[in-house]
Amino acid sequence: MIRIMMVIESLRDGGKQRQVEELVRVLALKEGYVIAVVILKDEIHFDRMLHLPNVEIIHLKRSFKQDPSVFRSFYLQARKFKPDLIHSWGGLPSLVSLPYVILTGTPLVNEMVQNSRLPFLSKSWIRAKLSFMFSTVIIGNSRIGLKVYKVPSKKAVLIRNGMNTDRIHDLRDEKEVREHYDLPYDFKVVGMVATIDWRKNFRMFIRAALALLEVRRDVVFFIVGDGEDRKEIEDMVPENFKKSNFVFTGRINNVEEVINIFNVAVLASYGEGTSNSILEYMMLKKPVVATDVYGINEVVKHGTNGYLVPQDDHMAMKDKINELLNNSVLSQKMGENGYQFVINECSIEKMVSLHEKLFGEVIKKRMPNNG
Repeated sequence: MIRIMMVIESLRDGGKQRQVEELVRVLALKEGYVIAVVILKDEIHFDRMLHLPNVEIIHLKRSFKQDPSVFRSFYLQARKFKPDLIHSWGGLPSLVSLPYVILTGTPLVNEMVQNSRLPFLSKSWIRAKLSFMFSTVIIGNSRIGLKVYKVPSKKAVLIRNGMNTDRIHDLRDEKEVREHYDLPYDFKVVGMVATIDWRKNFRMFIRAALALLEVRRDVVFFIVGDGEDRKEIEDMVPENFKKSNFVFTGRINNVEEVINIFNVAVLASYGEGTSNSILEYMMLKKPVVATDVYGINEVVKHGTNGYLVPQDDHMAMKDKINELLNNSVLSQKMGENGYQFVINECSIEKMVSLHEKLFGEVIKKRMPNNG
């Protein structure tokens, strides 16, 4: 039995957390794995993880955010569990793992490279520099992420996010979803799914939407998600458009059902690793219009499965959205191409297989006869 201890800040609803949930779920249903998932915040959105065989969820309680006792708590839990390897997801989880890793020689598989931004002397920069020294392997979900984080080539491994196509089976009928949001039957739907903060650049999406509404009114724009900038983004929409042409869903659980009614799917980010939103769009065969920035342009191939537009050029975004709304044949072709990209490059099966292979190699190298 391979004993894996995974460490992550929380299991709230998020892209990284979904990857952990999918990986743990598949491994747990196979023979040969015992898994402990250590969380630093008592947030569990993925309830089914609580009922998986050979999986234990351990919450390390903290009296306050910077509570240093979490290092000792993790060490004691790890000593009790006796992992063959530790798999960390994030900067703080990687740091928390270090005392046990250093003192016992347990391999650390570090999967904190999930984006393409690393400001100098930021918390993430410091955590990366410290944890990389003691990591056996460092996984990134994009080539640019590995480059930006300056991961040593001998430790770097690229594993893209894996999408579970089971999530798009048995969705509610599109007509039913449209009726739920009271959408006119002949209106087109354009949407963006992301956390509403400055990094995702919803301002560009709203500006593109308002520009498009100057030339046509038969479009409803969906803003799917929540975040610290939500009120500011809502305030950008004139009152005369709020009820007729915009829907702010907030955080929802049935995101696939909403994406399924999109005619065009958008992401305006300033930078990504491998974007779960874009992969979800493609899994549901939606043409994509996105910013031509690091991470995104590794997945969106201009003119093949979507369009790339310059960062902050909302008029270019408006034009490409309108082109796709006016050309259903092109939209369908791009959607099919995106779906094939996910199946070939970003399936859950491929993601799990690459992790399993890596785990086996790391453990084999640690064995005395292979040292």
